[in-house]
Amino acid sequence: MNRWRAWTIAALMMGALAMAESPLTAPRSVAEAAQGEVAIRLFAYTPSTLTVSKGATVTWTNGDDITHTVTAGAPGQKEARFEGRLGGKGATYRHTFAEPGRYPYYCDRHQTMVGEILVK
Repeated sequence: MNRWRAWTIAALMMGALAMAESPLTAPRSVAEAAQGEVAIRLFAYTPSTLTVSKGATVTWTNGDDITHTVTAGAPGQKEARFEGRLGGKGATYRHTFAEPGRYPYYCDRHQTMVGEILVK
């Protein structure tokens, strides 16, 4: 019986570790490093704020089955800096940020989806 209990505890601990590293865990709201990658999943940009260096290219990847956009500005305040349409799961959009600054963006189809790129 003790051996069974030890195996059960070990299996539970391994499951907990796997979940902690799983992409299905709660997304971070702010990127910890300049990775240049933003995932779109479940009607959200992850991370919602990404800090990159001047000249970095950021890639957005759509993980949802429907079309999203990456539109510069804020809902009702569209800017002409950049805009990309991601037509379904696996679609990507890339933009290179040449100048330092703050670049807010949103999904023109789902205006509760907002994000920001901070370029240092």
